[in-house]
Amino acid sequence: MIETFRAINNMKGYIKGQSIILTQPLPENIQDGDEVEVSLSVVTQKKYPFPTFNLEIKDEYIKREKIYESD
Repeated sequence: MIETFRAINNMKGYIKGQSIILTQPLPENIQDGDEVEVSLSVVTQKKYPFPTFNLEIKDEYIKREKIYESD
């Protein structure tokens, strides 16, 4: 007899090519070979009534250790 249970984990990620890249690690109760159901929803970015642009700041420069690094 196959037991079926439903655990709902909302995870976020993004599409790159034909792959889904998760931004969080998988839950520990999911193992290699487990069958999962994937549901996708497109998250639209908020439109502003004025022009915006990407600051293009590298993540490594936002880290506290990098900011307060002594020379």
